[in-house]
Amino acid sequence: MRKSSQHCIAKILYALCLSAIACLVFTGNALGQQPGPGKLAPPSQAQGYKLVFADEFDALDLSPDGRGIHEWYEGIWFNHQHAPRKNISAANSMLCLKWERGQRGTDTSITTLSPYIQNFAVWRYGYFEARLRWDVVKGAWPAFWLIPLEDATGQDIYNGTKESGEIDIFEGQGDEPHVFYGTIHDWLNLRDRANRNNAFPLPGNVDFNQFHTYGLLWTPGKVVWYFDNQALHSESTPAVFDRQNFFLVLGMQEGEDWKAGNLSGVTASSMTLNVDWVRVWQQ
Repeated sequence: MRKSSQHCIAKILYALCLSAIACLVFTGNALGQQPGPGKLAPPSQAQGYKLVFADEFDALDLSPDGRGIHEWYEGIWFNHQHAPRKNISAANSMLCLKWERGQRGTDTSITTLSPYIQNFAVWRYGYFEARLRWDVVKGAWPAFWLIPLEDATGQDIYNGTKESGEIDIFEGQGDEPHVFYGTIHDWLNLRDRANRNNAFPLPGNVDFNQFHTYGLLWTPGKVVWYFDNQALHSESTPAVFDRQNFFLVLGMQEGEDWKAGNLSGVTASSMTLNVDWVRVWQQ
C-alpha cells in the first residue's frame, strides 16, 4: 500500500533493543490467541516452520485507546484520521473491517504496532498468511501488508540516508476482480522504488468475494507470493529488508485507481474485508 509522503516519526530510543533483534520481537504483546502446539500444521511451502503468531478471531483483542498490551491496534501511526471503532468488529470467529462513505479516514485498518510505538509484534522472515474475502466493488482497496518498526521509530537512517522497506503481501482493486497485486517497496528518503512486475492475473473463475488464502514466504534476500497455497511470483529484496523487522497491517481502504479517497465512479456506500484467520510461521 502506498504510504503518505508525510510521516510522523516517533522519537523513541529503541536503538539498543532493535540492534539485538534477529528474527522475532514481542514487546508487551503475548501470543494471546495462538493455537496450541500440534493443532495446526504449516503449509507445504513452510514445511518445518513453527507457528509464532495466530489469531482465529474468536474474540477481538483490540486496544481501546492505542495503549496497553493487546493483539491489535487501530490505524497506522502516520495516519492522523481514524476509522470509527464500530467499523472494526469480530463475530462468529471472523474479523470485519468496514469502510463507510463519509467516515473520517479513507481506510479501516488494524496493526500489531501501537500508534504510540510502545507495544508491538514484529518479525523478520517467515511465512505470512491470512484467509480473506472482500467486497469486489469499484473503489475497494483491501490490503494485507508489512511495515518496518524501524520506520516508525526513526531508526531507519543508514549512512545518512533514510531507507525503509515495505512488503505488500496482497492488495486488490475492486475494478480488477481477477488480479492479485503483490509489491515490495524500497523507500529512499521517502521516494519509492518498487518492483514493476506486481500484478499477477488469476483465472477468471476466481471470486475474491469468497474466502481464499493469501500468503507470502520471506527468506533472506527473497519473497514469494502465494494464492491458495500456489506460488504466483518471486522477487529479490533490497538489502535493507534484512536489517528491519516488520509488523502486520490488515485493512480495507477506499481508493479508486490507487488514489486514497478517490470516489470517482464509486457508488458503494460501504466496503468490507473479512478475515477468517491470520498466521505467522517461522523456522
